[in-house]
Formats: sequence, C-alpha cells, structure tokens
Amino acid sequence: MTIYKFMVGAVLTLAMVIVLALGALVFSARDFQFGVQQISPQTGGLISFANLQNASAQIERIETETAAPRGELIDLNAQLAALDTQLSSLTQAADDARASIVGQIADIERNANLQPASSAAADTSAQALSQRVNSLAARSGLSPQDQQRLAQLRAQVQQLTEQEQAIDEHDGERSALVARQRLVNGQVAEANRRIFALEAAIVPNSDQFDRVSGEAEALRSMSPMGVSAFLAQGHPSLLSTSLVLLMGALGSLLYLFPAYLNRPLPVTMAEIVVRLVFGMCAALAFYVLANAAIAGFSLSSGVQQATTSSMLNPFTVSLVGIVAGVMSEDIAKWIQERGKGIFTQGGGQPPAAAPAAPADAPPGGGLVNNQAIS
Repeated sequence: MTIYKFMVGAVLTLAMVIVLALGALVFSARDFQFGVQQISPQTGGLISFANLQNASAQIERIETETAAPRGELIDLNAQLAALDTQLSSLTQAADDARASIVGQIADIERNANLQPASSAAADTSAQALSQRVNSLAARSGLSPQDQQRLAQLRAQVQQLTEQEQAIDEHDGERSALVARQRLVNGQVAEANRRIFALEAAIVPNSDQFDRVSGEAEALRSMSPMGVSAFLAQGHPSLLSTSLVLLMGALGSLLYLFPAYLNRPLPVTMAEIVVRLVFGMCAALAFYVLANAAIAGFSLSSGVQQATTSSMLNPFTVSLVGIVAGVMSEDIAKWIQERGKGIFTQGGGQPPAAAPAAPADAPPGGGLVNNQAIS
C-alpha cells in the first residue's frame, strides 16, 4: 500500500466518522420531532425545551407546596369511605331492629284489641316506639306472654335509641369531614388548574405533557453536549433536508469504500470530494422529486394528503438519501431522462438514441472497476 492510498483511506475513514456523527445527531433530533408529532399532532413536532423545563420546574414547585393538602385529601377520602361503611352498617341494623319492634308491638296491640292512631303508627322513631310500649304496659288485661314481650321490647327500644344516637354522631362527624374535604379539595383543585395551564402552554392536551416531557428529558440526557436537543428545536423541514443531505453523503461513502478496497483504479482525493457533493445533490434532488410526486398524486386524486415535513418519517427520509447517494449516477440519469420526456412532450423531437457503449467498457459501481473520477 502506497502512502497516497493510505492517506485516501484515512480521509475516507474520517469522512465516514464525521458523516455518521452528524447523521446520528440530526436523525435523533428529527426522530424526536416525529415522535412528538405523533403524540401531539397540534404541536407539529416543535416544542421549546426552555419553556418545557421552566414549566416542569413550576409544576414541581406547585406539587411540593400542595403536598400536605393532597395527602390530607387522601386521608379525608379514606375516612369518609370508612365512615360511610359504618353508617351503612348501623343504619341497616337499626332498620332491621325497628321493623322487628314495630311488628311485635302490632301483634300485642291486636291481642289487646287496640287500634293505634295513624300518626302514631307512622312514626317509627325510637322515642315514638318507646311511648307505644309504655302505653301498652300501662294497660290492664294483658296476658303474661304479652307482658313478657313488652319487657323485652323495652330493652330492644333502648338498644335502638343507642343505635340512632350513634348514627346521629356519625352523621355529625361526616358533615365535619365533608366540610373539610370541600375546603382542601378547593386548594388542590386550584393547584391542579395552575398545573393544567402550565402543561397546556407546552402541548394543547395536558394529558400528553408527561409523555412529551419524558421524551424531551431522555433526549436531553443522552444528547452529547445538548446538540441533539438544540437541533430538535429547529424546523422539521430544515432537519429533514439536512438529514437527506447527510444520508446522501453516507450513501456516497458506501459507494467509495468498496471502490477503495476492490477497484484496481485507485480512489483519489478529488473523487472523494466530488462524489460526496454529487451524492448530496442527487439525494436532495430525489427527495424533492419524491415529495413533488406525492403532492401531485394528492391533487390529481382529489384526496388531500398531508405532506408537511413534520409528518415525514425520518427512517423513510434516510432511506431516500442513502439510496440516492449510492446510486447518484443512476438517479441523475433517471432525472435527465424524465426531464427530457416532459419537455419534449407535445410535438417536440424525440431525444436522439444514446451511442452504444464499447463492448469492453467496464460497468459502473463501486464494487467493480469503473472509469470514475480519477
């Protein structure tokens, strides 16, 4: 290996490292924008990292300030749930006891041939039932069995009275807890309103804030010196175009490396420079034509398809650039033929047939011997 070939190899390696590094940074930034656009289409893939960081800091401060009310609200909700369970149990037990007492009093009144007043029968409180029991106990002529039942009813009414008092106490306790819950809930709701306003300033739907914030934090933490995070704030069309150019350069290097290793005719410094520029130009031209074809198809079919840069998948954009860089000569020839077809359509003279290549002319491509720039 000659010194010149060694220097050419070193230049190729350095160019590949630079293109890969720049391509990785631009691709990660563009992929972040594409992900944000998928999460929140209203943003178009663009968010301000400074505003996002500022909003996150304010949200964290608000949550810290309202940590005590939030904890108290959780405790109040738990206490109210437990109290409601106790009230339901006590109420059910009191209703069952009341129904049993009312039935027994009615039986004793029928045995005594006593018709109670409608207002007295309708009142089933412990106090009213106690009065009915005492009234029956004061009557004469009751059988010993009914008198024994009245003695038992006095104890049951007393127990019902205690149950009603317990229910009243629990009702008062619940009212106090509900009042406190409303107060604390108002404080938490106000804090949540401020948080939602801060989140809505970054993304229209506050439910998407956590996902976007997580994606941004991951990009910022993994970005070398914050370069990818800085690039991610650029316009998607600029990043897509830059990505196409870099992938075109990468495709040119993918062409040149096999040529450097396998081609008898040595690769020169001039060929490296020209091939890189040519690959970038071919990638950009093919990228523009591809988007123009999509837009033209959308118009001709009557179906409006979004072709904005924010909706372009970075993997597809990279594929276009790499293919165009590797096949830059074929792409340029294809564009030339299509252009001739367009401008000669409608009466123009057809293009002259290309002269036949010599039989011994070597085929093109980096993997075989060709007559590339030397």
